[in-house]
Amino acid sequence: MTKIVFSTCPKDCYDTCAMYTHVDDSGRIVRVEGRREHGLTRGFLCNKGQKILDWVYSPDRLKYPMKRKGPKGGGDFERITWKEAMDIIVQNLKRIIKEYGPLSVLPYEYAGHMGLLSRYYPYRFFNKIGASQLEYTICSETGKRALIYHYGTHAGMDPEDIVNSKYVVIWGFNPAWTSLHFFNLIKKSGAKTVVVDPVRSETAERADEHIQLRPGTDSALALGMANYLINNGLYDIEFVEKHTYGFSEYKETIKDYTPERVSSICGIEKSAVEHFAEEYGSTKPAAILIGLGVQRNVNGGEIVRSISLLPALTGNIGIHGGGFFYSSSAYFTVDYDMLKGSTGERRKINMIRLGEALLDEELKPPIKFLFVYNSNPAAICPDLNRVREGLSRDDLFTVVHDLFMTDTAEFADVVLPATSYFETFDVHFTYCGLYVSVNEKAIEPIGESRSNYEVFTELARMMGYNDIIEDPERLTDRVLRSGTGFMKGITLERLREKGFMRLNTPSAPHVAFYDLRFNTPSGKIEFYSRAAEADGLPPIPGYTKVDGDYPLRFITPFHRDLLKSQYFNIRSIYSEEWMVIEINKEDAEARGIKDGDLVKVYNKRGSCTMKAKISSRVKKGVVLSYGIPWPKLVRGGTPNFTTSSAVSDIGGGSTYHTNYVEVEKL
Repeated sequence: MTKIVFSTCPKDCYDTCAMYTHVDDSGRIVRVEGRREHGLTRGFLCNKGQKILDWVYSPDRLKYPMKRKGPKGGGDFERITWKEAMDIIVQNLKRIIKEYGPLSVLPYEYAGHMGLLSRYYPYRFFNKIGASQLEYTICSETGKRALIYHYGTHAGMDPEDIVNSKYVVIWGFNPAWTSLHFFNLIKKSGAKTVVVDPVRSETAERADEHIQLRPGTDSALALGMANYLINNGLYDIEFVEKHTYGFSEYKETIKDYTPERVSSICGIEKSAVEHFAEEYGSTKPAAILIGLGVQRNVNGGEIVRSISLLPALTGNIGIHGGGFFYSSSAYFTVDYDMLKGSTGERRKINMIRLGEALLDEELKPPIKFLFVYNSNPAAICPDLNRVREGLSRDDLFTVVHDLFMTDTAEFADVVLPATSYFETFDVHFTYCGLYVSVNEKAIEPIGESRSNYEVFTELARMMGYNDIIEDPERLTDRVLRSGTGFMKGITLERLREKGFMRLNTPSAPHVAFYDLRFNTPSGKIEFYSRAAEADGLPPIPGYTKVDGDYPLRFITPFHRDLLKSQYFNIRSIYSEEWMVIEINKEDAEARGIKDGDLVKVYNKRGSCTMKAKISSRVKKGVVLSYGIPWPKLVRGGTPNFTTSSAVSDIGGGSTYHTNYVEVEKL
């Protein structure tokens, strides 16, 4: 007789699938299935979800605490007890705080587990200490802040409303790989789909049209479309007059973005610019889905700002099937400080500049204690040579809490075994959809593994911080009950009845900005952003030309079968020995490169060895590789030894896709 448990996939994925987990009498999971009644999951799981038991029951799972006995990075560890591990951690933590102060402590984590408890509860501990704070800049911050400048929020379309669209623009987004459930809704809509992407992705292959522009020129295309719409009377005059601010200044600023100029900048035909603008302006309702990839550029903020103003110009705001989608996370209005504790203003460390922070001799106090959980910075960070140099410091005490011996764990002084999501309770919000879901504990922990909640609760007890300890279920219910707006009425008790709840929106699907109210200084959508101007940015977005020191623009989007770097070690899911770099035929011939050749990919930051694939998916001047790989599991290194820790124009975000390299045959 099997029992069935409500589960939620907690990975850093748009879809946040709601699942049933089947557990047999021996306490072993025998099957996991997607829930058919969930508005997004709709009964199926991706390849990773279908093979999730290979991950849970991997023989490579960490099963007990360990301490390092060889050099950092060497992977030489010995087993110890939990008591020994926690004693070592607390002794070093107390010593370092006494000698260098609490700011010498840095937690490093992100979205390896997106449960409310697993992600945010540990911050209670670090906030109590007064540790340095980590700035979450690696993923989506640039785009979120860009949207807020013009709309007052980044909460756009309900993904389920896409079925009401007649025209869908998928801009810098590959949902056929990275958001399968959303992609199926797009196809269900029957809308014409246009993909704007420098890569001939699977989504582009399956779209009605593909506009393959040069990387980083997206804002020029968006501004050129807007200029064309205005000049040809294809914009919604009434909507613009009633609900926007700064239109006349916007119109004047973008007047030089003619189809001819945009064609030259973007590397596409003038007729393509005109046709795209005409179709978008004359088809309503129209939706623009803004991918996270476009804002991972040094000019990523202006790109998102420019794209986001097109729905306002055409009156595709406040109607079913119209608007923009970027992330749903702003809809989940709860008191996160209940989870994290009192934050206060302290020193902030940008997470994409970990290498610089660890090696900065001017940083006072220096980082001396690093606690890594929910992340693998020795694989996912840019400029990995500097990151790994920093992690190699003998005077840096590092703790890693993970399910596997990752690249980062090999640099640790103490490694702690973490539970999978099937082994602990949590609650989840989704950033593609309007659902809250529960993850009930399905099985007992593998080996001696412990959850983030358990580890940081024990550390709090040992440090004498009993005032920050709280029952996990009681805390979760308090956080849910703190919800405002569409979150009102959602409690843990109600959530457990069905396993998930949809937010209490006025309609389903929800119409974003249904009341045409905007939390901006003017109360309207701002073509001319007063907030951006106050922050020292151009009030109206433009286009910034970006050049590099090397001839090829290297793009590194996410792989279909990985979640960032997760699952790279599960060979039934991903099994490549060499990383592959896709290169245009012209670029390959100019370098004497043939299909299958080993090549060196390099710039001043570092290099890696990859296997070349002659590809029509990229134009001349662009090379492509999917990731994120673990350096220890591939031959020749990874693209992140070449990527830059330079920050974007807004919010200090990552700039992985502004990366220039040379490729030469070995």
